[in-house]
Amino acid sequence: MDGKPRRISCSRDGMTMKQNLTAHKVKSILKMLSLPIMVFLIMNTIDLIATGQGVISSGTDVRALFRNILTTFSFALALNCNLRVGRMDLSLGSQMYLACIFGGNLALQMGLGGVGVLIFSMVLGLLCGLLVGSLYVQLRILPMIFGIGMSLIFECLSFGAYNQQGLMLYGKPGISILSEIWFVVAVIVIMIAVMTFMFQYSTFGYKGRAVQGGQRLASDAGVNIYTNCIISYTLAGTLAACAGVFNTAFMGTLVPTLDMGSNGMFFGSMFPMFVGTWLGAFVGNPVMGVLCGTISVRLLGLGLAKLSMEGMVQNIIIFSLFLLFMILRDNMSKWSYRKKRRARMALAKQTRLEMGLAEA
Repeated sequence: MDGKPRRISCSRDGMTMKQNLTAHKVKSILKMLSLPIMVFLIMNTIDLIATGQGVISSGTDVRALFRNILTTFSFALALNCNLRVGRMDLSLGSQMYLACIFGGNLALQMGLGGVGVLIFSMVLGLLCGLLVGSLYVQLRILPMIFGIGMSLIFECLSFGAYNQQGLMLYGKPGISILSEIWFVVAVIVIMIAVMTFMFQYSTFGYKGRAVQGGQRLASDAGVNIYTNCIISYTLAGTLAACAGVFNTAFMGTLVPTLDMGSNGMFFGSMFPMFVGTWLGAFVGNPVMGVLCGTISVRLLGLGLAKLSMEGMVQNIIIFSLFLLFMILRDNMSKWSYRKKRRARMALAKQTRLEMGLAEA
């Protein structure tokens, strides 16, 4: 007879724990989604008041939003591959140029169409990332300095190839598939699935989280930090090439550049990447966080474009918000400490007052 109440009690405790866990997950997801929803509502209201049209008012806006989300999301994930462990690879933009120009032109010469351009460019991006990662492991130069050097080399190679014409996709047969919404959405879904597996469930992701806690500690624990580093660079190069292909398909052409001019997308993707990693911390999934951060920044850019602002003005506003976000994020711990300190002081004051009343 004693066993039945205990089983009932354990069952109720288990149900309560599941309900609390479900409520916590729902709350975390809502926190992650709150920023893109809030950005959309704010920019939609501003655009309606100023122009009479919302942020998304036509099919063209939908296509522009999805293609911008894909390119920025892909490059932001490429940044996150190395930045999550403290390495800033400034050669990513030049890797994108080299992979797209060589891989894209090779695919066009073979008549493989848009899918061929994407595959060949990603393979070249993979090889570029593998080369950069391998050289970095061997040379042990500071990541930022090493990235600058590799960027200049890759830019020269891209500039000298194909009579300095770069990659022209406009009007080429079979390229239109890269602009189809269904194909863009399919690539986004595949990217989410693959990168979530790599970051969250693979041995690479597990070892990467160990390296985040400290390279020396991870190495002492048996993690091969050099292999993990090479895989990170390889993934980053592949993702950067994917972003470059779709960006070129939407722009029509990719013109080679020199003197670190290839880093435009690098710095443009830092804001959604940092916002995304912050959002991803709520659900423990950096990939979904980066996607939400990308959607937020792209909605902001689309809303500003609807106001007929020049590109320079849009960049000033976006990067000013980026700076403000970084200031707030870096000071959140200080504000939290001050809040807890005030609470402790108030509790101590209340305790002394109660003790004084008791003695009286």
